[in-house]
Amino acid sequence: MTPINWHTIERVIYINLNKRKDRRVRMARQLKKLGIPAEKIIRLEATEYTPGYIGCAKSHIRALEMAQANNWKNVLILEDDIEFHQDEATIHRLNKYFTALQNISWDVGLLAANYHSATAFNSVDYLIKAEKAWCTCAYLVNEHYYSILMDNFQQAMQRLLEGWKPCYFSIDVSWHELMRRDRWLGIFPNAGYQIADKSDIENNYVDYRALFDKPLSAITSSALRRCEEKIKVDFYFQWAPNWTNFESVLQAMQNNAHFDCQVVVMPHLALGHTGHDCAAQRELLAGKNIDFVDYQDYSLTERRPHVVFLQNPYDEARLSRFTSEYLQQHGVNIAYIPYGLDMGDGDMNRVYQYNMPCHNLARWVFVRSARHKAEYGHYCEAGNQHVYLTGHPKFDRYVERYGSHATRNSNGKRKTLLWTPHFVTPGNEKMWSTFNYHTQAMLDILARNDVDMIIRPHPLFKQFLNVDLQAGNGDKTQQNFQRLVDFSENNPHVSWDFSADYSHAFAQSDAIMTNPGSFLLEYLPSHKPILYLTHPNCLGINSSAAFIYDAYDIATDAAGIMQFVDNVIHDRDPCREKRLQVLRDELYISPRGAGHEIAEIIQQAFRGEEG
Repeated sequence: MTPINWHTIERVIYINLNKRKDRRVRMARQLKKLGIPAEKIIRLEATEYTPGYIGCAKSHIRALEMAQANNWKNVLILEDDIEFHQDEATIHRLNKYFTALQNISWDVGLLAANYHSATAFNSVDYLIKAEKAWCTCAYLVNEHYYSILMDNFQQAMQRLLEGWKPCYFSIDVSWHELMRRDRWLGIFPNAGYQIADKSDIENNYVDYRALFDKPLSAITSSALRRCEEKIKVDFYFQWAPNWTNFESVLQAMQNNAHFDCQVVVMPHLALGHTGHDCAAQRELLAGKNIDFVDYQDYSLTERRPHVVFLQNPYDEARLSRFTSEYLQQHGVNIAYIPYGLDMGDGDMNRVYQYNMPCHNLARWVFVRSARHKAEYGHYCEAGNQHVYLTGHPKFDRYVERYGSHATRNSNGKRKTLLWTPHFVTPGNEKMWSTFNYHTQAMLDILARNDVDMIIRPHPLFKQFLNVDLQAGNGDKTQQNFQRLVDFSENNPHVSWDFSADYSHAFAQSDAIMTNPGSFLLEYLPSHKPILYLTHPNCLGINSSAAFIYDAYDIATDAAGIMQFVDNVIHDRDPCREKRLQVLRDELYISPRGAGHEIAEIIQQAFRGEEG
């Protein structure tokens, strides 16, 4: 075997848990066979910590601290599941790579990684500029970069300790920010891969070998390969109340001979879910005579779709084989339509709205307004070049779904109010729900007996309440909910709506009272009065919908709510013209429909016409 020129590397640290003697023995043999001088090799006992991804972060930080304390000019950090290729071609490539690093400016060198995107160099065929890659199994750090990478890892670890999920803040996600900004150079093809083995971090057997064997075309080409066959598009349907996100897109594609579409019904694993229930999704589709495939009968590898539409950004609410990262790793293009007309404020919420793996890995995100697209530019790590202004499918065929604003001309007639209370977050975390602040005001409205009310709680209201009760919380919410239920009994002027389809509630109501969420915008084309319910103890609205503060009725207390109700009863709507101006200025509603716009963008992409 041709010797590898290790003199470029000052030290090699491999991280190994004390209990994984099997890996320690394997690594010692492998490093010796690779010809790394024994005096360069250091075994760092990994920090054992539950959950394992925090222990992983701590271990890598300690490795960097060791390198910095010893003033090493560089350090190669390895995990004990790395396996290097030892063929002559790889060795030759490694030697050229190490020689190149002595003559160019670099910050981090990747010897093996799961690349999502990279830039190839025309002058050399063994080197790439990493743009996004996962896996900390084999990376080389230059001395001047120790503190920069340590700071990044420490910030990620702090987020993990605060309870954030590793898919957002593991160290090999956190480093993406640096990777895009700085000089991260990888050897390509990879010099090694992660072995198939039991993972101490995931506590499961994993086999990621294929992710280290992607062709260069899969990670460097920004254009989709031209598709001469039908474009296979699958809609992952988890959440019945949000069928309107998909409906017009599916119909546009079904009416286009270039597409082969199907709906895949699968569970929504939200907090407090019980089992993998898909009954609501199946019932809705059956009622509309729409064929579907059950997730248990669906194989991604057999179907091999070109595109998958995800209905929400929450990978933790999907089975592992349907997550955005799994789809990306299997070469599927992700399309995402924001599941709600998101507008809630708060740092954590901005991550949920704009900067989750789904948002960053998507080939296309389709949004409602130019202002909404700008939010992605501010908060999504991937920027907003993949974000398209198409309008939102929720507004397609609006009159057909909900009736024209002139249909319910109820001047002088008894009015119906629609109240849509948001769920109370388990643990009473500060969010947007005003349910416990305004329940008494709603009971006072009903006691007036001069107005009807439809109460449509958020679909997760009961589920999250049960979670809270099981944790020993939620008594106040339960009491207020029961007060409303008791008052409603035998009261012909109160009705509850727990159905998946809210079109009846929209059509039958004369005004809506709601918290930050989709309905503040989705009700807008009805031209009917809208009351934004809030409270000083609640989070507000983000900048994508800040116009609501100037254009809508707003109530923070019972007096404000009663004033709105009096106005509705007496056919007064002081904010009408401002709301209609918002409708004209802030929402893009395509004359052809958002579904048509979305289908056309995807078709053009696969026909080589994406601009």
